[in-house]
Amino acid sequence: MSAVQSTRAGILWALLAVLLFSIMGALVKLMTAHYAVTQVAFCRSFFALLAILPLFLAQGAKLGQSGWWLGHALRGAIGIAGMLTVYLSYARLPLADAVALTFTVPLWVTAFAGPLLGERADARAWGAVVVGFAGVLVIFPPTGTADWLSVAFGLLGNGLIALQITLIRRLGRTDSTTRIVFYYTMALAAGTAVLAPIDWRTPSLDHAGILVAIGVLGGVAHLCMTQAYRVAPAASVAPFDYTGLLWSVLFGLLLWGEQPSANLAAGAAIIIASGIYVLQRSRRRPA
Repeated sequence: MSAVQSTRAGILWALLAVLLFSIMGALVKLMTAHYAVTQVAFCRSFFALLAILPLFLAQGAKLGQSGWWLGHALRGAIGIAGMLTVYLSYARLPLADAVALTFTVPLWVTAFAGPLLGERADARAWGAVVVGFAGVLVIFPPTGTADWLSVAFGLLGNGLIALQITLIRRLGRTDSTTRIVFYYTMALAAGTAVLAPIDWRTPSLDHAGILVAIGVLGGVAHLCMTQAYRVAPAASVAPFDYTGLLWSVLFGLLLWGEQPSANLAAGAAIIIASGIYVLQRSRRRPA
């Protein structure tokens, strides 16, 4: 396969992954209206684990011993907290607004890379981070009627997700990709299994199918995105993550009658532009 064909294939895998993640996000918002976020998060984690486990077994993956057990445990705990707080923002905000907050993740990663990995961002990158977070204020004006507690959940949750992403790079020094993915998924399933009984409700038959679908979609989407980054350069794949906003606007309109605002369009454009700028600068930095 030529480089052009590989890039095209990677883009198609990324587009499929974003679509699956977007459907999952809409289903999460639907289910958090009926069940606690801890229960929804458990279903997301447990059924995702079941979806990806056969692939690991088919590949004969050998997990072996980790070089940094504390890192896996810490990443799992941070991931659980991030998932729960992001799901709270999904439950309380319009879908497109909640998704727009997820685009702050590259900005958070830039902020964390310095103290955790010793990767110092230059003044231009920090300027892009500041501009990106200013885009949040465009979407949710302080003088408006925005539910700032829900916005805070979204920002905190995506900050925690960015923190566990940053830890991937630290874990990559001692552990294989297979081991990192498997232990993280196991940690999410185990941690949310402990929390889920706190406010558990037995789901109806139709809701049970949706809760299973949330996990399966998340697991398959993760595999699709991994494949995208395997076959194509990251610089070609990453910008297509932002097509998730288009899907969230569509699903929000169809399922909840949510009309996207001009503030959303302007603020999301600022956040996306800042994120792409930060990503491009980080890829030009020497390894």
